[in-house]
Amino acid sequence: MANPVESVDYRVRRTADKNAAGAVPARHAAVVDFLQLLGRAARQFHTYPAASPLCTDAIDACHRAFMTLGLDQPLVFRVAPRELLLDDDAVGRGTIIEQELSRPLHGARVASLEIDRAVSTRDWSQFCGILTAPARASQSKATLAELLLDAGVGAIVPRVTPRPELFEIGAPAPAVQTLVERERSRQRPLGAASAAQHLYPADKGWARVDPAIGYESISLVDLAVLVNDPAELAAMLTRLTDEEPADGGSTVAALEQRYSDVVMLIGALDPRLGRMLYSKLARAVLNLDSDRRRALLRRAILPDLLDGRRDGEVVLGEFPDVDLADALCLLLDLEAAAPELLPVALDRLRLAPERRDAVVPLIQAKLEGRVSSGEAADRWSASGLDRHAGALTRVETGTAKNFSEFAAFDLSLTEHAAAALANVREAIVTTDRIDAQLTCALGLARIEPNPSVVSSILSRAVIALQTLTREQRWQDVTRTVARLGDLASELTASRPDVAKAVRDALTRFCDRDTLVRLAQLAASEPGRTYASAIVAALGPSIVPTWLTLLDVPADRARIRPIASMLSDCARHVAPAVAERLPVLASDAARTALTVLGFAGAGYESAIAQHVVASDEPRTREALRALARIGSAKAAALIVAQLEHGPAVVQPAAEEALWRLPAATALARTRELLGRREFVTRHPHAAARLLERAAQNSGDDFDPVLENLMSLRFHFWSPAVARVGSKARNLLQ
Repeated sequence: MANPVESVDYRVRRTADKNAAGAVPARHAAVVDFLQLLGRAARQFHTYPAASPLCTDAIDACHRAFMTLGLDQPLVFRVAPRELLLDDDAVGRGTIIEQELSRPLHGARVASLEIDRAVSTRDWSQFCGILTAPARASQSKATLAELLLDAGVGAIVPRVTPRPELFEIGAPAPAVQTLVERERSRQRPLGAASAAQHLYPADKGWARVDPAIGYESISLVDLAVLVNDPAELAAMLTRLTDEEPADGGSTVAALEQRYSDVVMLIGALDPRLGRMLYSKLARAVLNLDSDRRRALLRRAILPDLLDGRRDGEVVLGEFPDVDLADALCLLLDLEAAAPELLPVALDRLRLAPERRDAVVPLIQAKLEGRVSSGEAADRWSASGLDRHAGALTRVETGTAKNFSEFAAFDLSLTEHAAAALANVREAIVTTDRIDAQLTCALGLARIEPNPSVVSSILSRAVIALQTLTREQRWQDVTRTVARLGDLASELTASRPDVAKAVRDALTRFCDRDTLVRLAQLAASEPGRTYASAIVAALGPSIVPTWLTLLDVPADRARIRPIASMLSDCARHVAPAVAERLPVLASDAARTALTVLGFAGAGYESAIAQHVVASDEPRTREALRALARIGSAKAAALIVAQLEHGPAVVQPAAEEALWRLPAATALARTRELLGRREFVTRHPHAAARLLERAAQNSGDDFDPVLENLMSLRFHFWSPAVARVGSKARNLLQ
C-alpha cells in the first residue's frame, strides 16, 4: 500500500509587520496600534512634503489613535536597537515600528521617549519631520531633544543617552598618585559640605586608567593633576563640550577656547602645585601664534591681572622680559584703558626690583615708539607727562593699598552725562505702556516656533489693541495692525502654523465693536485714510464678522462704509468672501457681490450662481458685478441670461450688457442680433438692442441690419416685423 501524500500548506501568510498587536499582551494592543500608525506617519515624511495630504492624514490618524488610549499619565517606552519596550515587553521587532521608530530613535541615541497627554497634531508633525531628516546626526551635534525644543515641541520628551568621551590616562607615576591623594584629602572637607557640582554634563567624560590603580572616579581637579599639561587639559575640556578646536584638533588652539576653565581648575589646587602648572600654562600661552596670544591676553590674562587674580600675576610673571613688555603694552588697546594702567599692572605683578628695573625701560621704549609712529593717545602721552604722573601717584607703603589705579578713570559726571541721565528718566516716564507691550508681543511672535504659545501671546496683544481702538489712537492701531499683517505674510512660507495663529489673532480683534468704530472713522474725511489702511491690513480677517453684521438689520447701516473700503482691496479679501457667499442671506449677499465685482476675473461662476428669478435685487446686483468684472466669461454669462434666462431676469441682464466695456457690449450685441432665433424669440429686447447699437456703432453694423430687413415681412408677428422695419430705417 502506498504511503499517503503528506499535506502541504501553500497558503501565503502575512508577515509580522502587518499586525504586531497579536504578538504582545492584550493590554498593549491599542498602544501597538498607535505605534504602527506613528511609524506609518514617519514613513510618509520620508517621501512626501510635510504639507502633503498623505502626511497630514497620517498624522491625524496617529493623533486620533493616541487620544483614544485615554491615558491618565504620559506614555513612556524604552528604545532598543530593533524594538520598543513597553513595561519590559518587547514590541515591534520586524515591523514598521522597528523600521521607522526603533532604529532611527536608537541611531539618535534616544534611550526612552515620553509622550504627554497634551500632545497636538503639530507636535506629531514636527517629531516625524525631525526624526526622518536625512543625515541629521552626521551634520549637526544637536540631539533629538534639542531639535524638538528648538521647534517648540514640549509634549514629546526624548531621554538621550550620553555620548561619552574616553580619555587615556594609563598608569600614573607613584609621585603623581601621591599628589592626587593629597589633593583629594585636602578638598574632601570642602566637598562634604555640599552636593557634587558638574561643570560639564554628567557621565560625559570617562577616563581609562591602569586596572591596578583603584580609582573609582576621577574629578576634573584630579584630571588636572594626572594630565599635568594645561594645553592637553584644555583639549579634553573642549571634547567634553562636543566642540572642535579652531584648527581641527590642535591642543594649542583648544587652550585659547578653554583658558578660563583651565585657570579655574589650576586655581583649585594647592598653591605650590598650582604654581608649577601656571608655569606650564605660561609656556603654553607663549607657544600660541602671535595673533592668538594677543587675543588671549586682551580677553582674559590682562583683565585677570587688573582684577588681582593669581593666574594673571603668575602666568605673566613667567614671560620673558621682552614678551612681558609687549603684553603690558596691550593694555593701551583695551577699552577704557589709559597709560596710567601700566603702573597698576606692574604693581600687581609684584616683580623683583631688579626685574622691574629691566622691564620698565622696555615698556617706555615701546611707548616712545608708539609716539613717534603717531600712535599716542593724546598730547599728554606725546609730551611724556603720563610717565611723570605715574611716578607721582605711586604709593609704596608696604600695605596692600594702591590708589594709582583711580587715575586711569574719570568718574565725574560731565554736562553731557547728566543730560543723558535726565533723558533716560524722562523716557522711562513717557514710555507708552501699551505700545511697549505690543512691540514685545510682536517680537516674541516673530521668533517663537510653537503656534500655541504665539496664540497665547497675541491674545493679550489683541486686548491691548482693542484698548487703543476704544481710545481712538488710530495711528497706533494702523501701525500695529499693519505689522501683524506683514508678520503673517512673512511667516506663511517658513512657519505656516504660526502665520495662521497670527491671522486668528487678527480675526479675534475684528469684533463688532471694532468694526462699528472703523465705520464711524471712515465716515469722517480725516479718518478715512486710517480706516482704509486698517481694513487693507486686516484683509480676510475682517470678512467673517463683517458678513455676520450685514445680516443684522440694526448693524447693517452702521457698517455700510466698510464695504467701499473692502472694494479697494477686493482682490485680497475676495477668497474669504466667496467662501461664505453661498450661505449668506439676501441683504448680506448683495453687499458681498458688490465687493466681488471689484475683485476682477476668477469669480464669475460664484457670482452667476446668485442670478435667481425669486430674488430680483440680488439678481440685479450679481449681474452688475459681472458687468464690473467685464471679462469674456462674465460677458458670456450676461448674454446667456439675456437669451435664455427667465423673463424677470432679462431686463437686468440687458442693463448689465450695456455696463460692459463699449467694445465688448457692441460685439455681444452684434452676436445676439445676428441670430434670428434670438430676434424671433425676444423681439422687444432685440428692438431696444438694435436701436442702441446702431447709435453707437459705425458702418460695420450694416451687415446685421441687412440681415434683419427681411423680417419686416413677418406679418404674423407684428413685433418681429417692427424689428425688420426698424433695421430698414436705420440702414437708410
